[in-house]
Amino acid sequence: MIQNILAIIKRFDSYQRERFPIIVLIFSLLPAVLSSGVIISSHPTIFQGILALIASIAYLLHIRVIDEHRDFEHDNKHHKVRPIQNGTISKRELQYVDIVSMIILIVIAASAGFWALTIMTIMLAYSYLAGKEFFLGERIRLHFFIYNCVNLIQMLMMQLFVYAIFSDPFPFTTLIWAHFLFTTVGTIVFEFIRKLKRPGDDGTGKDTYTWYIGFRNSLIIYSSLLLTNTALFFWITTLISPHIIRMLVLSLILVSIAHLLILVHWIKKTHLTDQLMQLSLLLLYGIFNIVIFLLLLK
Repeated sequence: MIQNILAIIKRFDSYQRERFPIIVLIFSLLPAVLSSGVIISSHPTIFQGILALIASIAYLLHIRVIDEHRDFEHDNKHHKVRPIQNGTISKRELQYVDIVSMIILIVIAASAGFWALTIMTIMLAYSYLAGKEFFLGERIRLHFFIYNCVNLIQMLMMQLFVYAIFSDPFPFTTLIWAHFLFTTVGTIVFEFIRKLKRPGDDGTGKDTYTWYIGFRNSLIIYSSLLLTNTALFFWITTLISPHIIRMLVLSLILVSIAHLLILVHWIKKTHLTDQLMQLSLLLLYGIFNIVIFLLLLK
């Protein structure tokens, strides 16, 4: 029994390095968790922050496992080198990992309060429907943009859940609405860049934005989303800080650096410029969240 558990842990470790890099997720989610805590509560605690971070990772893992089961046949045809397809880990073993993640999620929700538990229940119900493709099968997959939008809703519910961990119930003030819009657009940007591929890297699965709208148009949309996210960050800072000019200068500097890397990737189209463009997004969004956290930290 113990040997089997250790074997699954070892295989999951290999799996997560490729499909669910936990360390990267921790550093990606932590700034957003910190800003969410100070936005929603006047006295957030370190313990609440840890719970919110663990719950977020547990839910994202739950979604990832559902995706692996739902996309199994598709990946067999178009992504044969992925961990399940190459035998690194089995669907059954991932299911065991998913059970553990759901138990963690339920325990955290129950300890946080009524609204956290209610939101979590809705999240799990929605993820079940998403896993069943809303009982529409291939019909919904044919509509790539709609398909991605309805799955993206899971991330928005997760943000509400994070709020509920810090404050149950939580109010919806102008500042919180601004922050929710900010995190929503941030989520969309991360989802978009994940499926923004270099020319020739789209594969055969028709599951990238560049496949449908091309490399140039994808970069233009990505650029527009970055500008929107930056504008929302600046709006938040005008609500919480008297240093408007400083915040404007910071916003312009950061978004200009990100756009410079977009331009370089547009011209070079290399793996390195692609990685630099993604890194600039992580840094931009992370700094935005850290600034919000520091401005509200008491």
